[in-house]
Amino acid sequence: MHWAHEENAVPCRHQDVPHLHELLREKTRAGHERLEELPFFRALDDGSLPALAVVTWLRSLALVHAVLARALAACGDPAVAALAPWAADKLPLLVADLAAHGNETVPTIGPAIEQALACGSEIVARDDQPLALVGALYVLEGSQKGGAVLAGAYARCVGAPLAYFGCHGTDTARVWREFAATLDALAIDAAGAERAATAAVRCFEAIERICAALHPFDEASLVHHIAAINFEAGDHAMPQDPQEIALALRAGHAAWIAFPYLEQRFGERGKRFTRSDSCWLVALASMPASSATKSLRWLRAVLAPRGLPTVILESHLRAIAGELAQRSAAYQPFLDALEAERVALPGWAAAIAPTEAALASCPGCAVPSAAHLVASAWLDERAGITGALAVTRSWFVDPARFSGPWIAAIDGLVARLDELGRAC
Repeated sequence: MHWAHEENAVPCRHQDVPHLHELLREKTRAGHERLEELPFFRALDDGSLPALAVVTWLRSLALVHAVLARALAACGDPAVAALAPWAADKLPLLVADLAAHGNETVPTIGPAIEQALACGSEIVARDDQPLALVGALYVLEGSQKGGAVLAGAYARCVGAPLAYFGCHGTDTARVWREFAATLDALAIDAAGAERAATAAVRCFEAIERICAALHPFDEASLVHHIAAINFEAGDHAMPQDPQEIALALRAGHAAWIAFPYLEQRFGERGKRFTRSDSCWLVALASMPASSATKSLRWLRAVLAPRGLPTVILESHLRAIAGELAQRSAAYQPFLDALEAERVALPGWAAAIAPTEAALASCPGCAVPSAAHLVASAWLDERAGITGALAVTRSWFVDPARFSGPWIAAIDGLVARLDELGRAC
């Protein structure tokens, strides 16, 4: 098995620590050797590795890449933060592979995902040490050299080529030299290099634990995990009935279609979270109403300050309730509370209609239901969710996106709602 050993040295780019990538290679040599002996890679070599193990491997890699990319991008060291694309650029490839081979209703090997989550947690826990992130990135990027050799083996196991493994193709050697030179150019001292090496060793150990869990696996360990829907969603409740998963995905799609704002503002990442949130909402239906209400209040408080007014969550819940019928009673106290907020403000709905009409006649970019979204954010703010209105309003009054008449109409709506609130 070929994981990430490199053969050629790269000229030193700084004087403090010559050839950082060589230090990382030497420190992780034992990890390479252990990985080569795992049943996972032996089965991959002989073509007996189950496709489900490969799909769970892809889900695990997507999870770790996403965590590392975010941690790198948020890193306070600009030189290390500049490495974020090396991790982030692999995510679209993993998304494409999972779309082709990782149908959401296909179960996951639970222990492997648990190890991947643990690996991601350690990366986040160490993101105050920028060079620890470098070590983890070295392991993941280095795997592409082995992936180029093993791409055919992975393709045989799933029945088609995969985009992620060996993604650099014939440029693999050149890209690796560039990456190694980038590492060697980091101006770090010996202590920093050791931190990077320690993190690389730990990442290798985490990869080893993931692969050990992937094959062989016990059928009893198969679960429907939220990582199959959204590799960035962490570890939360998920329906175990494929029919309920399908219901959740339909409801998530309906919410996405009902509010084009979601796609315009949040893109593909937002779609993934809409789908995973939908699965969680369906899972809540099995809880006592008091527990579901508490969870929904928490979710409202999380989403509203991020530019997701509660009218979206409410619409989403009602779509699920329509399919669950009598099983949706757990949602009712929360939905009743939202209705009570509106009833307590006579004239609230009437303030929205003229704004929608005014927005429809504005030139340039337009977003359906904009007035309802802003008014919902206003209600969220009134309900005590600080920042809910500001973060939604700021997007709808951005002059780089919307015309002057549009912005004036949005601000007029907020002014009318403020006046209404003072009168109540």
